[in-house]
Amino acid sequence: MSDTEKLLKRAEGMAGLRRGLMVVNALTYVMWIGSTGLQHVDTGLAPQTLNLIGLAAWPVWLASLLGILWTMRHLAKHRDIAGLVDDERTVGLTKRSFQAGYWVLLLAVAGLYTASFFVPIDVRMAAPILLALGVAAPSLTYALLYRS
Repeated sequence: MSDTEKLLKRAEGMAGLRRGLMVVNALTYVMWIGSTGLQHVDTGLAPQTLNLIGLAAWPVWLASLLGILWTMRHLAKHRDIAGLVDDERTVGLTKRSFQAGYWVLLLAVAGLYTASFFVPIDVRMAAPILLALGVAAPSLTYALLYRS
């Protein structure tokens, strides 16, 4: 295997790791923060169960966040790989991902506002869920669109 092939393989591995970490980070964030919001509505789950979900998701979220930070530092130190992982396409993809996150959050707020005219909505339930949507949507969009 030539040096170029090895470099490409390392870059693909790094990109795949970052993509996987972003999915895990987004989903565990939704579980962690969303479980706090769901404690204020009748879901049929005991509050202890929702607390357990949040407590179990938090360390996984933290580990995935530290993994994402490690990949950022690793790419900053290894410019040969960084150029292959973060090319012009991924810069545009990052922009589209943040735009998708904006629209997901905007539509969720508009839907919640509209629903508030018909049913009572507890802000203690809505705020954490909106926060989780706003944080998770860009990461999930990026992971779904990256090199697919």
